[in-house]
Amino acid sequence: MDLKELRQMTGRVLGILLIALIFVGFPGACEDATEGLNEKIVTILDDDGQSVNVTMPVETIVSMGSYNSELIYALGGGDRIIGRCSYSNYPAPLMDVAVVAKSSHKPDLEAIVKIKPDLVVADGMLTSDNRKEMEDAGIPVLVYSSLDPKTVVTVVEDLGILLEKEDRANEIISFINQYQSMIDEHVAGLEETDKPLVFFEWSKPYYSMGKGTNFDNLSVAVGGINIVADQKVKYPTVDPEWLVEIDPDVIVRSVSAQTDENLTEIMVRTRNEILSRPELADVTAIKDGRVHTMASFVTYGIGSIIGELYLAKWFHPDLFEDIDPEAVHQELLEKFFGGGPQEMWVYP
Repeated sequence: MDLKELRQMTGRVLGILLIALIFVGFPGACEDATEGLNEKIVTILDDDGQSVNVTMPVETIVSMGSYNSELIYALGGGDRIIGRCSYSNYPAPLMDVAVVAKSSHKPDLEAIVKIKPDLVVADGMLTSDNRKEMEDAGIPVLVYSSLDPKTVVTVVEDLGILLEKEDRANEIISFINQYQSMIDEHVAGLEETDKPLVFFEWSKPYYSMGKGTNFDNLSVAVGGINIVADQKVKYPTVDPEWLVEIDPDVIVRSVSAQTDENLTEIMVRTRNEILSRPELADVTAIKDGRVHTMASFVTYGIGSIIGELYLAKWFHPDLFEDIDPEAVHQELLEKFFGGGPQEMWVYP
């Protein structure tokens, strides 16, 4: 039994035991249960290793972490989000939801406690002190920190149960697994010498993601070599001279828009800035024009499978000649986000 199976089984067993205790474990339990006959308690084991008791039904949610909000929306629970972080700005209806946190790292605890949601869903930036303050106020908190395609399915399962959207969850999981299996099959026979050296830049020049991070998982899954995987720190800032010496074949930069500025313009400008850095003029990725920018939507959560497909196409264009990431992306938007025109999420 692998870790994922153990995690799922443990959470469900704990939930069953807790429900049993409610009905038979202490005097007066049956009377209390009768009063709340439509309620039940489900126990979920989150990414922090915490067993979280959630009273059903979950009608109101504060979501911190854009990918958590997108996932809840895709599951059909967008109307239950009554508070969000400032980064949760897609899809568009979320913009009408009150902002109660800058991010998981900077929640407005007073505002959250005041509206007292049935559940808070946060990412790994949530501190233990902030989590405890919300829990002390009687608000259950779930933390999910790893959301690449191979780990997001567990989050989909958990939230599908809590939102009572299991069928929808199964649709999302099937969609992800379909394309993940296709990728796995395509890269199965690659030799190490066939894999490109990749440098990923995150949020500012030369700031990257090391082993075990989301981008590392994505790049390894599609047959790439993350050149900072062996760095001593998880999120290293590398020296340009070192980067020139390693000489990556591909450079990828993640971008996001926190203002009214057009995301496409940000991606184009950012790519041009990287290409014009004089210190990188002799790097293979620069000389070959293999520099790409991608929106955060396709690097985390439900969109991460699309990010994998784009990376696969960039890393191995001949191997993935039969794959059209843009078409798959449009399919995802139509299935789970109501369709509409697709914005530019990667460039070029």
